[in-house]
Amino acid sequence: MKKLLLSVSLFAGTMMPLSACGGVGTVEPVDDRPIIHFDAASIISAARDHHLKMLTLSSIPRDDVNVPGAIEELQAMRADNDTYLAELKGLQHEDSSADEYKDLVFEYLEVENVYINQTIENVYAESISLPNRFSMDTLYSRTNAKVSEFRYEPK
Repeated sequence: MKKLLLSVSLFAGTMMPLSACGGVGTVEPVDDRPIIHFDAASIISAARDHHLKMLTLSSIPRDDVNVPGAIEELQAMRADNDTYLAELKGLQHEDSSADEYKDLVFEYLEVENVYINQTIENVYAESISLPNRFSMDTLYSRTNAKVSEFRYEPK
């Protein structure tokens, strides 16, 4: 009986100081990633969708270059990019790494628009060749790899 009373009092004695100092409460994690003021995840998601559509377009065997709906789809992708570019233009961040990331996303969107414009020109010219995707794919990979290094907070 004494052992039971002793264990209960020891347990109560250790729990009271813990509850008094908030040791039992929840702890909120601190997110110390640099803050960006644009939704990079949405931009990267749209870029992934654009990639899939462009890969599909480039994989279609074409004797006739006029793939139904291709021009309209490419123009819609360019319009998406133009919207994102307008959002990013002039946007400033407190952290230099966030500004560098914004510049990388901006550069990617510009390169993708150049690719889209060249593809549209080739379709209109009835050329079955497509522009080189290397620089666009490289920028996409770099942009996608860094998205998790930042925390999005709207301005």
